[in-house]
Amino acid sequence: MDISGTTRFGQTIQVPRPLELKTAQQREPASDLLDALRTGPFEAALDSAVRASGLSLERIQHRLAERGVEISVTTLSYWRRGRSRPERPQSRQAVRLLEELLGIPTDGLVSLLGPRRPRGRWVNRDSEVLESERLWPEFVSLPGLLAELDSTDDGLLRVAAHDQYELNAQGTGARLTTRLTLKATRDGVDRCVVILHGEDPDTALPEFTNVRNARLGRLRSDRSVPLVVAELFLDRTLSEGGTTLIEYTLRFPESGRRAEECGRGFNAPALLYTLEVAFHPDTVPVRCRRCFSAAVTGEPMSAELVWISASGRAHAVFENPGPGFRALRWEWH
Repeated sequence: MDISGTTRFGQTIQVPRPLELKTAQQREPASDLLDALRTGPFEAALDSAVRASGLSLERIQHRLAERGVEISVTTLSYWRRGRSRPERPQSRQAVRLLEELLGIPTDGLVSLLGPRRPRGRWVNRDSEVLESERLWPEFVSLPGLLAELDSTDDGLLRVAAHDQYELNAQGTGARLTTRLTLKATRDGVDRCVVILHGEDPDTALPEFTNVRNARLGRLRSDRSVPLVVAELFLDRTLSEGGTTLIEYTLRFPESGRRAEECGRGFNAPALLYTLEVAFHPDTVPVRCRRCFSAAVTGEPMSAELVWISASGRAHAVFENPGPGFRALRWEWH
């Protein structure tokens, strides 16, 4: 699993803000919202509640943060559009607070989610291996994209990985160069499946260039996230235990939102992951942290400050990374 670049965005709706005039208990949900709460699905009810409240997603995020729950505007937007669902305990806590903030009866939204989906490890698989869907748990379109490539497991371990991410003067991603050391876990492995989470759903998808020891195969995408699944055909078929090295560069559109993160998800333990980020000298963030989370969209379980050099570069070395997401995340002025 390769790159996740996140931004925060939302739409401001200029209508009266009833939450600032009445408490949630004093307001009665509109009829269309009541219909959505009765019939679902979750995203339709949430969208109707947000529109009825007159609150922007940024304002909702701020109010959640005041209650101690940190949820990005991007995540709220995905929930509202049905591109992901609240699954983690903190996400479900946020939904309960949303019910209060938006004036929805208790359990009105939570009941539409149903029981939590099974998480964690594959049944009858190595206890140190995670499914792609578990590493990327809130991207509901991912299983379908993987199914179109006829695989949820390419049979390769990422033994070592090196990512070099370069940003332009606007703070958006310019290119990402990736080098992977791969090991086959079964016979007959002939391709590597790459999952990419882009930075801006309103810009064009990145272009694969300078592919070495492989060639680009099929691409499947969900432009609204954006999410891309690509297959890279190896130069030779590997038997179990066989290894190969591949390299490729992703070139991003010149325009787009500022990037705030770059990182990689691992399904299984690796030996080494190194990540370099080169900021443009005219656009350097105020601070940068190396982070670990259990899933690509998860809140960091650890975050340590990382030095940004005078030339605008930062790096992180992750030795023996286990399953989960490792990244550098930064804050702009």
